[in-house]
Amino acid sequence: MDSSTIIEACNSRKRNRNPFIFETFAIGDSIDGFSGPFRDNIRMFLQEFATIEDYTLCGFPIWSTWLISNSTGSVFPLYTIEETTQLSLHPFCDHCKLSGWGHHYVSKRRYHLLIPANENWEKPLGSDSFEIGTHVLHGLIHCNGYGHLLSINGVNEDSNLLSGSDFMDLWDRLCTIFKTRKISLNDVSKKGGVHLRLLHGVAYGRSWFGKWGYRFCRGSYGATEKKYEIAVQFLSSLGLDKILNDFRKDFTERRKIKQIIGTYRELSEVPLITISELLQFMLAFKSKAPFHSKMKLANGDDYWCDPDIEEKNRPISMETFVNMMANSDCRWPARRLEFVVIVIVNFLKENQANVGRNCRMTRQDLRNEARKFIGDTGLIDFVLKSIRCFALGSQIVRRSINPTTKLLEFTIHEFAKEEESIRFPFLDMDSDCRWTERKVKQAAEFIVKILRAHNGDGAMSRQELRDKARTTICDTGLIDYVLKSINKSIMGNKTIFRSKNPSTKRIEFAFEDIVDANRVENIELHMNIDQDLVYLYETVLLSYPGSDSVSLATGVVLDSKRFVKEWKLEDQEHQIMALTCKVLPSFDELESELTRPLSPGVVVFVPPWITIGELKGVTQFALRDTYCIMQNFVVTQIGGLRGIEDERMLSCAVGRDAHVWVRGCGLDLDTELRYEGGPIKLKVDCICGARDDDGERMVNCDACQVWFHTMCTGIDDHEDEVIPEIFLCDSCRNF
Repeated sequence: MDSSTIIEACNSRKRNRNPFIFETFAIGDSIDGFSGPFRDNIRMFLQEFATIEDYTLCGFPIWSTWLISNSTGSVFPLYTIEETTQLSLHPFCDHCKLSGWGHHYVSKRRYHLLIPANENWEKPLGSDSFEIGTHVLHGLIHCNGYGHLLSINGVNEDSNLLSGSDFMDLWDRLCTIFKTRKISLNDVSKKGGVHLRLLHGVAYGRSWFGKWGYRFCRGSYGATEKKYEIAVQFLSSLGLDKILNDFRKDFTERRKIKQIIGTYRELSEVPLITISELLQFMLAFKSKAPFHSKMKLANGDDYWCDPDIEEKNRPISMETFVNMMANSDCRWPARRLEFVVIVIVNFLKENQANVGRNCRMTRQDLRNEARKFIGDTGLIDFVLKSIRCFALGSQIVRRSINPTTKLLEFTIHEFAKEEESIRFPFLDMDSDCRWTERKVKQAAEFIVKILRAHNGDGAMSRQELRDKARTTICDTGLIDYVLKSINKSIMGNKTIFRSKNPSTKRIEFAFEDIVDANRVENIELHMNIDQDLVYLYETVLLSYPGSDSVSLATGVVLDSKRFVKEWKLEDQEHQIMALTCKVLPSFDELESELTRPLSPGVVVFVPPWITIGELKGVTQFALRDTYCIMQNFVVTQIGGLRGIEDERMLSCAVGRDAHVWVRGCGLDLDTELRYEGGPIKLKVDCICGARDDDGERMVNCDACQVWFHTMCTGIDDHEDEVIPEIFLCDSCRNF
């Protein structure tokens, strides 16, 4: 079916903008009937799920598919533009060339799938829509099934709408149902000055796009897949203790790095040994809202818990715990969460009274008891999964793993028997203090002891607290320093607040309960995760002291920008065979005209009982429909050097998912639209090892006509730097 037939079919239907559900569109069986190759599936999609627009883009037809998000209520268009290559001002594809696909024959059509920026959702597409990079989503797929993801963005952050991951999920679903073959992308995404391919590469061993199955495709400056894997593995395995030791000569940077490492090690339930584990935890921590006093790297019910770490867990109030759950990705209101918490606490108290002081209840036993009063098992499981350590009145509820049975267990005991740890954030932040950390901490603990003894009588003035401290601490300068710095220190589920009394105008100190989740985050952390990530990125990954290995590995990861995902060819049902039919030109054509690697074949889906003669007809139609050079191609033979008889049944001649050689005549060798990479193939032989155009800035030797990277030849790589009028490479200069 050609595009004119699709347009007629769309025009015959009543214009309809009823939106499809964004979250479920193109999932599983939500779109049926796409059982052919990409070139057929995209046509069916336009006919069944899109509406033709009453205007064109550069003369090419536009279809729109409207989507609505259940989570946000947003309604927005997914546009599909069918660009006919022979009518295009830019018939060749630079994206193919830079992805290593410049040898592909030029496809007759390419389809742009595009969701514009949210401020343009109700506006017609502009004439520059193919070029601008601000679209929420822009993908281009050639009719042979190979394509490119050109841009992916979340909508404006202040609009509280959908994220880049949401649209990436949609793109991946569309590529799957369309049966695309390969999709490439150029990962130059940055956030806050941080290249995400390096940050995620070190943290997870893959780029951000690796979550959707994208793997290394091509690197710049001679970077290969093997070099990339070695570099990522090397950087990921850098030990945190080794990093601190290597920064020992720079006291300021080492102290800051030590502070960052110490902060997140304190917050993590699992040991953080390498920079990969640290970055994983920080990125996971950053994605959690609101604040959790302890986290692990992966989600799940079975949380690893070391007994020593468990003893350091500070209980938060029940109000804080309920608020934290209600403000997270939770579908239950706070009152229902609070009811479940109270039911659980009552069962623990009852069990303690019946069994004894050191009683424990397994997760399953507690779940079974709670089900007697609460019918929603999902709600029960959510609360049990969220419990770490919280206080209700004078009692503390804890969750831990039994070291013998490995089962999750819950306990309750009196708060008075809990040893409260005290945290002084200022000890990690002040690098110019003239007293030792041990001395400052001893003084601070003594002052807290005085304040705690006075707590029942309300706030304590600075002067009174100072006078009592002087009875034991002789250094008044040290006392003044602690009183100035102790604000917002944490003890158990209380915090120390330093404030000015509005009546007496005096500075006072008092303990206050922490009851607000957001306040906990501000008090407890005293940090900015984004700033910490940027600091580690710039200081450790980009400016590692005295190690060329780290610098070289970082350079390889940054030079690896091209990633690709491949969808395996599979039979759609038992009665259908999926075959890849690839043209094998004649010896003379290969010797004189088609000197580049052979282009990919076309995919056909056929029943196994057809004959080889019938397969020839199906393949000929597919080849003519796909490539410009095969407009008049005639298939004369199925099989390589020795053909297969036309009368043979297909299933008796080839296997499923087979690659079938096709021979014939009629290739249009006079057409300019031969290769996607264009008629001219640059000869690249750079000293870095690059042998193909990788998209980086290059210069041509005027003598041998070989291309080199400007950076590799000593020319400033900045775009404003003028390239010499005459350039000779080292070989020609020394000839």
